[in-house]
Amino acid sequence: MRGTKTMAEHTGPIVAGTVGDDVLTVHKLRVLDESAGSRRAVCDAGKPGDVTDEWARTVNCPECLAIDTE
Repeated sequence: MRGTKTMAEHTGPIVAGTVGDDVLTVHKLRVLDESAGSRRAVCDAGKPGDVTDEWARTVNCPECLAIDTE
C-alpha cells in the first residue's frame, strides 16, 4: 500500500534547512524571497519570523516528507 502525499501549494525553489533553535530537524524550505533570504518550512514549522538556515543535509521532517514538492 502506498503512502498518501499532499501536493504543496505555490511551489517555488525548495532547499533543505532548519527552522529556529531546532538544528536536528531538517525541513523542506520554500524560498519566498531569494534576495532577502526569506524561507518558510513547507510544513509550517516555527513562526513566520524564525531564523532559517540552509543545510546540505537530508530532510528528516516527517511532515515535510509527506508533502510532494516536485
